[in-house]
Amino acid sequence: MLLLLAFLISTAAGDLADLSAYHKCTKVNGISGACNLRLNYFTLAGTHNSGAGANGLLYWYSGLPAPSCLVRNQDKSITEQLELGIRYFDLDLAHISEDSGDWWEKGLVLAHCNENIGCAYSHSLKRALLEIEEFMGQNRDEIVLIRFKDHAETSREYIKKHMANEILSIFRTSSKVRINPDSNPRLGDAITSNKRLLIHTNGGFWMGKPFNSLSQVESFRGGGATSACFSKKEIMDVFKSDWYRVTDDYFPVQVDWYFTFGLCLWDLAGLCDGTELHTIVQINRELVHEAHRPVNLVLIDYAGRGVTRLSEFVREINEENVKIFT
Repeated sequence: MLLLLAFLISTAAGDLADLSAYHKCTKVNGISGACNLRLNYFTLAGTHNSGAGANGLLYWYSGLPAPSCLVRNQDKSITEQLELGIRYFDLDLAHISEDSGDWWEKGLVLAHCNENIGCAYSHSLKRALLEIEEFMGQNRDEIVLIRFKDHAETSREYIKKHMANEILSIFRTSSKVRINPDSNPRLGDAITSNKRLLIHTNGGFWMGKPFNSLSQVESFRGGGATSACFSKKEIMDVFKSDWYRVTDDYFPVQVDWYFTFGLCLWDLAGLCDGTELHTIVQINRELVHEAHRPVNLVLIDYAGRGVTRLSEFVREINEENVKIFT
């Protein structure tokens, strides 16, 4: 009898847990009317190299501090970025083989990896994921996308072997949010099922479900350097050359506003993010007119550095997306 009672209680608890996961979709990332859109008709505010500086200074593997001018892209924690409206995280990865002091934590770590400068290391990936999980548990109408692309070449095999387990150990049984295995879900379905976290990979390590490979049409390809912000025309010229690739499987991406030359990332972020972010609305309108698709992802350095907020312009874009595509 006691065993039967225990079984009934556990079954009822499981049913309640399933019921509690259901949440009627009325808005997505603060946008009413977006529940019927798929991800590729929605726009997310994002940060470039989101973890490069989210935990403070970065360090070379030797333990020496790396110069912030070249390698640090953010000065807000992952939670602070979320509070600024960031819903897309671009994360570079490396790995540490052994714990060492207060800084190094064995396993996957966030980094800023560049073929010219190597990799500068930050704190563990786990810390960032737990911040995202906590925020999403408290904000039931929010959808977040993470992309893993660049990585230390010396960490490639470790990443391919261990990344899935390190991530799934957090989200496989999470009561706050689950990973969505659909690369392009209907947003309302993601909200109601609580599968609101999407994880996409590219750059050489394909993990399989629930991770997805995200192909991108980027607004720059790294062919030069300037100390000024890119103009709308320069960005659109690159998009136009790749519009034939914009399909349900390819997401147009605004990666950055500038290359660095003569100025530090911090200075360029204040210059470009402070005065030029309004142009993303114009870029989106032109892309919708020409390619019948919105800009999906907008990335900036130093979220919150400028006088305006990227999330304000992304909200304007999404309000237009709802009117056009629903």
